[in-house]
Amino acid sequence: MASSNSGGLAGPVPGLKPVRIATSLAEFREAIQQNTPCVYSKEAVFSFQKMLDEPWLRSHAGQSRVCMRASPTGKFVDPSDGVFKIAKSLRSKHVSLKEFLDLKQAGTLLSGTDTYIFTKNAVVEQWSDLWHHAKEVLHEHGGENALIPQSRLSTVGFWLSRNGIQSMTHYDDSLANNLNFQIKGKKEILMFPPQDWEHLKTFKAMSMHPFSFFDDIKHGRLKSIHQQKCQPHVVELKEGDILFIPSRWFHFVEHVDDLNINMTYWFKTGLSEKEMKKPKQSLRNVFIPLKLTVAFLLSYFS
Repeated sequence: MASSNSGGLAGPVPGLKPVRIATSLAEFREAIQQNTPCVYSKEAVFSFQKMLDEPWLRSHAGQSRVCMRASPTGKFVDPSDGVFKIAKSLRSKHVSLKEFLDLKQAGTLLSGTDTYIFTKNAVVEQWSDLWHHAKEVLHEHGGENALIPQSRLSTVGFWLSRNGIQSMTHYDDSLANNLNFQIKGKKEILMFPPQDWEHLKTFKAMSMHPFSFFDDIKHGRLKSIHQQKCQPHVVELKEGDILFIPSRWFHFVEHVDDLNINMTYWFKTGLSEKEMKKPKQSLRNVFIPLKLTVAFLLSYFS
């Protein structure tokens, strides 16, 4: 079940607000309607939450082609790292899902659109067995536990990673809401409301702060004015939990345990882009995007 403490902390951390924990699906649906971050933490209610594990993936999708990345530091990607470390984290290669599972290498993950099982209003053929269960979340295919209508669904994808991974603080630039199902392993997440953009050193949909900025917040070490002015929320996702991340909320994610399996449903807010106030950019160092661009080119051509 979800915990309000992150990173194995023994108690509450000053300045960190726990994400609301719902004990019923009715309460969870209410939070979605109110556009409030919330985690449902009681028991698994959909079949894929119970059956999606490594043996099932090998049996039903082992030959599916996926895009794998490996990081020497476990960070994807820390703007404060050197260009060559970032380039290594950005470098990718295509393998079969079985090859990725056989590798069992820490600091690796699947990334990109290859693990989208539903996108552009269509089911992706190589994940059709998984979609058979994943569609239970939708009103048209599920029972009384279904959460969203298919008419609002944008994309469904799943994430697979090994232990020791941190991902760059960002908001989903599709501006969609996010239903995040933690199936195997654990994730520790810091979330920030859209209005925190001016303290997050943002460029496009990402924060350009070093990862240490967020590690310090997690542990109550608020060394800068920007850390002190942020409004962070914290949650520890465990197996069976469902997290609602509202549109435009920033999130800093750490993947824990030997194997981490997570499914994400992005769905439309019902508002037009004109009605939504997109977080602004607050970059204070123009050299960071330049460094990331150079690292990307190095990863592509190496």
